[in-house]
Amino acid sequence: MNRDGGLLRLLGFAAAGASGVLPNLAVTWLLVEVAGVHYLVAAVAATQAAIAWNFALVDLLVFRRRRGRRLAARLGRFLLVNNADLALRLPALAVLVGWCGVDELVATAVTIAVAFLARFLVVDRIVYVPPAIEAA
Repeated sequence: MNRDGGLLRLLGFAAAGASGVLPNLAVTWLLVEVAGVHYLVAAVAATQAAIAWNFALVDLLVFRRRRGRRLAARLGRFLLVNNADLALRLPALAVLVGWCGVDELVATAVTIAVAFLARFLVVDRIVYVPPAIEAA
């Protein structure tokens, strides 16, 4: 993974993702605790805020040398990957909160952490395909 800078991309992706946890948890807290929104609805809205934050960082800093597609194509694929991830995380979140009694914020953080590596692999290999590979 390190030969082509993969380890550096992974670390950059992790840093961008870690910074996206804060907006995610902040929006979740505001919607659940302040606005009284159901935690699953709040998770969807909070994830959209975090996806936007993460895309900006990932596109500008982590994968800037691998931006072979147009901005709209990169953003569309990034949204697709992250919302597919959300569709998988929501049932896990519901189980953790509803059946296991885990706090909404803790459950959100746990599901985000568990899905991290899968998101990186998909983004690294599908969203930001190096231009030389994409043209082949």
